[in-house]
Amino acid sequence: MNRACDLNQPDIDGLKANDERAWGCFFSEYEREIRAVAAWPKWHFDAHTREDVVQIIKVAIVQSIENLHSEQALRAFVRKICVHRCIDMLRRKLREKGRLLPLGRYNDHGEWENVDVVADDEFDPVSALLRIERVLAVRAALAQLDESCQQMISQFYVDNLSYREIAEVEGISINTVGSRLSRCLNKLRPLLNFF
Repeated sequence: MNRACDLNQPDIDGLKANDERAWGCFFSEYEREIRAVAAWPKWHFDAHTREDVVQIIKVAIVQSIENLHSEQALRAFVRKICVHRCIDMLRRKLREKGRLLPLGRYNDHGEWENVDVVADDEFDPVSALLRIERVLAVRAALAQLDESCQQMISQFYVDNLSYREIAEVEGISINTVGSRLSRCLNKLRPLLNFF
């Protein structure tokens, strides 16, 4: 009997028994999510690489399904495999090229520029991508603050000015610098979702 797919109740036993119908239903439900993770901009994969990663992810899911312990964990299980296979592909691309393109940063004029990062043995592409994402998150959060807070935080953390130097530039007391900086950081903290 050929039953219709019940996408709300995946057939875990069927998947573990390598049932073709169960796998067809599973991939019709998770295909979009798998492709979405492979298409995350932070990977910098071209279309061909994304297709390769999607196939690698599908194979990894089939090979790893025995390790799934409950239906509730299925979505997390799939997401974890997707992310790990993308990281593996990123590392493989890095080893093949010896470089990771394009990473980027903001230059002194506040403009985004791509950077060709030479990959030595110590370079970890995932850490580099996380660092870039954190910088972008901090910049976006700072942009939501008023100009005086942006300036105060920039003077202390970017320009490395001391409280005394900031006080001289702003024409305020050293104690006022401390209290203003503290208030600005309290405004910034909730805007950052990774702290």
